[in-house]
Amino acid sequence: MTPLPQLMATRFVALAAVSAMLLVPAASLRAEAPPMNATAPPAAPLVERHSPPEGYPSLGPGSAKNTLVFFTDYQCPVCPRAAREMDRLVADFKGIVRVEVRNNPLPMHRGAFAAAAAAKSAQRQGRFWDYHDALLRAPSLDRASLVALAAGLGLDRARFARDFDDAALRAEVSAEARSAEEAGARATPGFLINGHVETGWASLPWLEQIVRTHLR
Repeated sequence: MTPLPQLMATRFVALAAVSAMLLVPAASLRAEAPPMNATAPPAAPLVERHSPPEGYPSLGPGSAKNTLVFFTDYQCPVCPRAAREMDRLVADFKGIVRVEVRNNPLPMHRGAFAAAAAAKSAQRQGRFWDYHDALLRAPSLDRASLVALAAGLGLDRARFARDFDDAALRAEVSAEARSAEEAGARATPGFLINGHVETGWASLPWLEQIVRTHLR
């Protein structure tokens, strides 16, 4: 008969061996797992950003042969998704397409007109794109919040408030909205390229195919 201490030692060794066999595959899986950021989307490419005091802010080179007009509404729930892809679209077309931003605040969105006026007020200080990017994340579009957002970005608060209330600036917003309607972009987001108009949003590849089809 095997002594009890020897029998227990034998069983302990066997259990240890089985445990090691079970643990090795798990360790191998951990070693082969992809890094945490392997599926993170690439950062948006840097493209030329223009914020002229008058006219329309734009992305891409002024020499581009094709202009995609992007009609946006800052209270539209879909427009931010489209807006965040404009830099990549310009980069993908490698200098042959520029994007021009125009406001189309829809009447059903009560805060959209004020937000558009705020964006144009920031444009007068040459800071449209900084304000535009912040506005896409803004939780509130009332006057006080829009002015506070400008001040937080370092814009001249008093000048921003004056421009925001300027009748001429608000007339410019209304004119942009009329241009969208005249082009047939009666919903947002809207896109106009070389006479062809589309509204809504599916994806960046969807829009790029539309642009590609209507290039000059």
